[in-house]
This record gives sequence, structure tokens and C-alpha cells, in this order.
Amino acid sequence: MKLFRFVRIRTFFVQLFLCASLVLVAQSADVAAYYEPAGGKADAELKTALHEIVKVHKKLNYSAVAYDFFERYDLTPEGYIWDMYAEPRHTRWSGSGMNREHNLPKSWFGISGGSENKEAIGCDYHNLYPSDAKANSAKSNYPLGETGGERFNNGISKVGKNTYPGYSDIVFEPADEYKGDFARCYMYMVTCYEDYATRWTALGVTSMLSNTTYPTFSKYAVNLLMEWHREDPVSKKETDRNDNVYAIQGNRNPFVDYPELAEFIWGDKKGVQWEPSVDYRDFTVTRQGNLLLVEVSTRSDEEVHYEIYGVNGMKMQSGTLASDKTISIDRLASGMYVLAVYAADRRHVARFAK
Repeated sequence: MKLFRFVRIRTFFVQLFLCASLVLVAQSADVAAYYEPAGGKADAELKTALHEIVKVHKKLNYSAVAYDFFERYDLTPEGYIWDMYAEPRHTRWSGSGMNREHNLPKSWFGISGGSENKEAIGCDYHNLYPSDAKANSAKSNYPLGETGGERFNNGISKVGKNTYPGYSDIVFEPADEYKGDFARCYMYMVTCYEDYATRWTALGVTSMLSNTTYPTFSKYAVNLLMEWHREDPVSKKETDRNDNVYAIQGNRNPFVDYPELAEFIWGDKKGVQWEPSVDYRDFTVTRQGNLLLVEVSTRSDEEVHYEIYGVNGMKMQSGTLASDKTISIDRLASGMYVLAVYAADRRHVARFAK
């Protein structure tokens, strides 16, 4: 009887595991389909096509973000509200010690009368993050940059004179591990709200923005944001948050789903037509004995990391691909596994049996 029960439980987990793997593939296909209208386009036309896709979303409640989103989804692995402005120390929303912060400052929106949070741009969850109140106050509406932090420095956020070429006034600098997050947030905002181009105002248009739909960013901003975007690739925190905002708000951040889009719009691939791709089309895994042969697109000289999970969700093995793109699985017991490979800013997933 116990053996029968064990077999049934194990079968259940295997079925659950297979279903989860199929869901991952289906989600990849759904994401590609979401961006399909932007395929075959480049530069300004590509940015406008993305605008037409992501501008369609629900207008949410600004105040509710703290309880409906921050407390439920913006959490560190330790259970703290994930503050990108200071060391996380709150497990519940604290109105006295925390703020709902617009990463791209709301004073740049060009909305008069203090009614920014009544419009969709002011309550867009892709741009709203939990923030330590003191750090938020110090950040003010300063543009992004790099600084020694002579005005404010809490070890995570810094405010002071800019040292990055192209702008010489006061700036806000996040920690290195969040610079890509900020860059992709700004890219999303000027794309989703491309129709606000003529309204951008305040410090925005004297530092990072222009009143044009393309490229929208100043030369200074392009250089800074592309550097941050390249040096701090998309993290699991970002992909999870993107999925959660999509489930509630109904739109996605294209620069999290397809980081290479930034290159096609502002970077090294301007003039080249972009096509949405699905991970499983350019990613294959073949087992040969105790070796997995992995075919995946990578950048030149990129170190490709992988993780292997069992049917119970436990991580069984991790490391980097060998130079011949193989993974030894001689230490794994017989069974079903999920392989996750991280290459060219993407997470590729495949099932395999041993």
C-alpha cells in the first residue's frame, strides 16, 4: 500500500513537472506572438510599433500598488519588500518609512496641477517601485548618472555631481546591480508613452529626454542607459516582476522580454530589422550517454551558465558550459530533469531524461 501511494505521488510530480515545462514553452510562444506586430521593423518604426503594442493596458490605482503589488510580488528571497533605493528592511508596507516611487520622475510627465497619478502614466506599475523615504527624498527628480555621492550616499543610492560625460549637474545613481533595471524602465517609459514626447518637461528635457518620438533620449542618455543595460543584464527579479505586472496591468516591458531590442532602437543594430524569436527555436539539447550537447546562440566569448532541477524543484547541479558546449550529467540519478541555460540575456529551458 505504501509503495502504491509512493508511485502515485511520484507520478503526480512527474506529471506536474511535464506540465510546467510545457507551460514554459507555451509562455515563450505567447510572448513572441505578443510582439509579432513589431517584427520586420527597425529604428523609429520599431519603437512606434512597440508603443502600439504596450500602450494597451489597464489603468490601475496608484495608492493600491503598495498593498496589491509591493507586498505580494516585490519581495526579496528573505521576505523583505525589495527596495532598489536602500537596504531592504520592511516585511510590510510602511507609509511612514517608504514611498511609492516613480523611477522616471513624474515631474517630467508634463502634467499640470499635481494630477500625474490620476493618469495611466502616473500609476503604471512598470515604473512604480517601493522606495525608502529618505532615499526617495534625496533622489528628488534628478536624472540618472554616476557620482561620488557627496549629497547623499546610503550604500545603495547616491546623489551628487555627475561624473559621466555629457551632463554636468546633479544626478541620482543606483547600485550597480540595479542599473540595468533602471535603464530598461526608462526605455519602457519613453516607448509606452511615446505620445507624451511633446509633453516631457522639467529636468527631463535638459538632461535625458527630447521632445521627439525618436530617439526621445538625448545622446547623453543613450550612452549611459545602453552602457548600464549591457553591463547589468536582465535578472530573474525583472522577469518575475514583468510577468506579475502583465498579469495585473495587461502589458509587458519589451526590453525585459527581448533585451536586444535596445540595440535595434538605440544601439549597435540600428538600421537592422528586428524579428521576435522563441527560445525553443534556437535552443536544442541532445543527450549522448552522460553528456548533454547544448546548441544555443551566445555572444562572443560569453560564459554560459546553466542550472539543472529535479522534478521536486530542487536544484541538482549548476555551472558553466564547457568550451564544446557540453554538460556532464554522470552524477545525476536516473529520472526526469529541467535544464535552464542563460545565454545572450535569455533564459532557455528544456526537459531531459536520464
